Amino acid sequence: MKKMWKLLLNRITIALIFALLQIALFIWMIYYLSSFWQWNLIFITISVAILLFLLSREDNPTYTIAWIIPIIVFPVVGGAFYLLYRRRNIKPSDRDRHLELERNRNYFLKAMEEPLTTKEANYLKNMGWPSYKNTATTYLPSGEAMLTQVLKDIYQARHFILMEFFIIKPSHMWTKISDALKQKATDGVEVRVVVDDFGGRALTLSMQKELRDFGIKIYRFNPLKIRLNFANNYRSHRKVVVIDNKFGYVMGNNIGDEYINLTRPLGHWVDTGTRIEGEAVWSLTLMALDTISFIANETMDYHRYYYEYSTKQSKGMIIPFGDTPLDKEEVTKNVYMSLIYSAKHSIRITTPYLIIDPEFKHALRLAAKSGVEVTIIIPAIPDKSIVYMVTKSHLPILMKDGINIYTYTPGFMHAKMMIVDETRAMIGSANLDYRSLYLHFENSIYLHDTACIPTMSEHFETLREASYLLKERDQAPMHIRIIQLILRLFASMM
Repeated sequence: MKKMWKLLLNRITIALIFALLQIALFIWMIYYLSSFWQWNLIFITISVAILLFLLSREDNPTYTIAWIIPIIVFPVVGGAFYLLYRRRNIKPSDRDRHLELERNRNYFLKAMEEPLTTKEANYLKNMGWPSYKNTATTYLPSGEAMLTQVLKDIYQARHFILMEFFIIKPSHMWTKISDALKQKATDGVEVRVVVDDFGGRALTLSMQKELRDFGIKIYRFNPLKIRLNFANNYRSHRKVVVIDNKFGYVMGNNIGDEYINLTRPLGHWVDTGTRIEGEAVWSLTLMALDTISFIANETMDYHRYYYEYSTKQSKGMIIPFGDTPLDKEEVTKNVYMSLIYSAKHSIRITTPYLIIDPEFKHALRLAAKSGVEVTIIIPAIPDKSIVYMVTKSHLPILMKDGINIYTYTPGFMHAKMMIVDETRAMIGSANLDYRSLYLHFENSIYLHDTACIPTMSEHFETLREASYLLKERDQAPMHIRIIQLILRLFASMM
């Protein structure tokens, strides 16, 4: 009973209950008021005004269309829902401060630039993310591999450890990591941990206090508050670990036992990531420091975190980069699109969700029609049934154009990576859905001709062999497809 009351009185539970009450009140109010023609007229007028507003903005047109369609289909409720759901939940002053931090970061990165060799590298340079050589790369084919290696590196730390995750759950995985962090903090190593306030809601106040008692600094990204806007936007979906500016990790997994297959609620869980060692870690260090500066609203001495390390490997080019929804630049999506359009032989993708806009879909279809082998692996066992239905609604037209869609038979495919022509790749935290590409803070690594790409390709083939190739006869019945298409009207919220 004590645990029940503790859960009910949790501030995040209260915020969620308040959001549900808002939604229920909203539905009741619209249902009741729409019985009066005067209110019907008011709601429709609001919807028309919002349509004109959306058309006047310079947002990405495909995302704008994703809002325009449901507003046109549901003119009475669409506009009012937009006002409550789409509204930004980061204050303009905080947004400006975050963008200022990004601009300042460029000062620290300029001296690290390397010669550019690809369109993606040139684009990322213009977005403030330089290319590096002299960096060793190691592909991590599972959450288990990541945990084993990151623990080794944490115990080697001499100066600082920076971590940022979307989800941290009480678990065997977290116990192993937190024990290592406590040990290093006791040894005098600076330890800072960032967790998203929504995703990290299982990290209780008592757990945070225990960490702080060891001198570990904990930061919660974009704290949930009771507000009229019930949108859950602008979360930090990043997964980053930086150690001494020497070792850096970019991955798809969070911290919880399902990510290392100690529990299997969705069968075998696949996650992937990359460990880098050398010059390129500096971009990850600055990305993590930017986030901490933003949350804590403090000026940090970035130079204090720069330590130079040499590596034996210098093959290829590595570009760690972050993406923010605050600058109206869809960096992650743009790199994906550039990779797809420049592919000559093959495109290999793993993703838990495939909720893509028409522009992204057109790029994949055009690649397949141009003779490029396009292969996508999605889960066989979904974690969100409604989202999975929207994912499956995109499959028939992709398959019709020759794109090979596989479902990972043993369980849940949570890995987020793309490999193009066996020479270029991208791996990180971003899903192929609207939230990751438009509404979340994400991070990835772009790789060109690095030593880990062949290993990524080999693992992809292993995953494909364990998966089922969908065929036209596997399409859902007509009534299910109709439901899928209706749900697609709300794709921008998924």
